[in-house]
Amino acid sequence: MRNIGCTFTGHEPMRFRFGYDEEDELCQQIKAAMKLQVLALYDNGITDFYTNCEPGASMWGAELILYLINHFPHLKLYCVIPYEEQAKKWTPQLRDRYYTILEKSTYNYLISTKFEKSCYLRCNEYLVNHTGLLLAVYKDQPLVLMEPAAHLVTYARKQNKGVILIDPDTAEVTPITVKEGKKRP
Repeated sequence: MRNIGCTFTGHEPMRFRFGYDEEDELCQQIKAAMKLQVLALYDNGITDFYTNCEPGASMWGAELILYLINHFPHLKLYCVIPYEEQAKKWTPQLRDRYYTILEKSTYNYLISTKFEKSCYLRCNEYLVNHTGLLLAVYKDQPLVLMEPAAHLVTYARKQNKGVILIDPDTAEVTPITVKEGKKRP
């Protein structure tokens, strides 16, 4: 398989039953499932991973890649930032993690210097358009349709990209799915 890249996404942390408590057993199971998927993708030749660095699965994925780079130096992390002050209102701990990720990533790309209504939409489209797969800690439910992750998953499906889902309530993995009727690039 050629390197088609993979984007991390997921629900906002408050959507998880554990919220921001990353020591919770379910959160640890989700992170372990993400790691297994990343290693399987790496075994299939995928070395480029993308994130928007939002708290939750996007940030966990970035930190996972930065950890794995020590063992697999061919891995690359691309951070696509919606706007320059994305982390301004986050807690100090989340900001520290965010800036560490940006500092250690392979490449950072800024969508907009200031917040604009379209910056998250443009960021999501950039992520999907530059990768062939989406690894999402996500569950389709009516209450989450307004989340950025919902747009990202929907856009990836419309673009006929592969989507790997990790259920946020059980950590169960749904293997790669591709929209029927078209061939993946």
